[in-house]
Amino acid sequence: MGKNQCINSSIGEEVVEIRRYLHKYPELSEQEYNTCKYIRNYLNNIGIENKIVGDTGVVGTLIVNLNYPTVALRAEMDALPIEETTSLEYKSKNKGVMHACGHDGIVSVVLGLAKLLNENKESLNCNIKFIFEPAEETGKGARKLIDENVLENPKVDKMIIFHFANSEPMGMEIQKGVSTATIGRISIEILGKSSHWGDADKGINAISVSGKVINIVDEMNNNLKNKYPFILGIGMINGGVKNNIMAENVRLEGTLRAMDDKSFKYLLSYLEEKMELLSKESKASIKVNLESYLPSVINDYELVKLGERIGKEVFKERFILGERPYLAGDNAAYYFQIVPGVRIVFFAEEENKINYPLHNSKFNFNEDIFPYAIETIYNIILNL
Repeated sequence: MGKNQCINSSIGEEVVEIRRYLHKYPELSEQEYNTCKYIRNYLNNIGIENKIVGDTGVVGTLIVNLNYPTVALRAEMDALPIEETTSLEYKSKNKGVMHACGHDGIVSVVLGLAKLLNENKESLNCNIKFIFEPAEETGKGARKLIDENVLENPKVDKMIIFHFANSEPMGMEIQKGVSTATIGRISIEILGKSSHWGDADKGINAISVSGKVINIVDEMNNNLKNKYPFILGIGMINGGVKNNIMAENVRLEGTLRAMDDKSFKYLLSYLEEKMELLSKESKASIKVNLESYLPSVINDYELVKLGERIGKEVFKERFILGERPYLAGDNAAYYFQIVPGVRIVFFAEEENKINYPLHNSKFNFNEDIFPYAIETIYNIILNL
């Protein structure tokens, strides 16, 4: 067994205060100027060197020994363009912006860990980088910071990232291998032929074709989900110009999420083949576009083993070693392509309350998770 320490409850209380401040003043991707200032002030006050990266991001560095390896803790800073509808006393004061994804809690925990690790740095066998990442929600942050050499000077050897979810009672989960989905933003463009509805036989109705596209999407979701855990969802549809004109153009936009890169490529090809067949049948031109792409987060085997041991000590039977990935995405995948890493999920269901999902205007989670999350990550780092 390695060395473990329990965490004083006072740090948990401080983290709650930080989280509630950040929740009250959320900022959108690449606009995190006040959040950046708050983080830098906190790090300065506890004596951790830091600098701005990626315009609104922050990296703090705790050097114990230049001969030691370096571990990075990543915390996302940005909020979502959602109008908060909770009745919390610390609800968002910024109209149309809300921390509906738990990033306020993640930043708070990493700041608490920065204080704790700095106070106990003589116990560490590694240096620490605290990476506060902007624009995670838009998928831009990680690559932006990588381009600014956030993984260098000193070189990062391992990375820990974590998230909060309110879908289960207090607990923890780590996936054995693939942790998050491969995700693509897709569009499907339909080009028919416009005509007056009085001469309907002279046109090709792109709206009717779009209905068949949606049916094919539904069939894929129903027929392939057991073989390939995935979701193909259409979130937007636009087309037509006037009530008495047959629509010539329709554009559908959606998301494809699969458990790994191989499955993603298969499903995208399957969709393209189905659209080719529909194009021949309908006489409309149909084009599938991959607008953006985010690879899977894949956990490092050794870090999973260590995380499992510490997780079982902290959470007992509420620790889960997961087999299947979340169909969510995280641009931390780009870090993990360079550096071995582990992604942890802390469950924090609010008892006797309705728990609204991530990205919902009523999203919240149980702040009692903070001391457990801090203890878990602190002891993982202590045992590296």
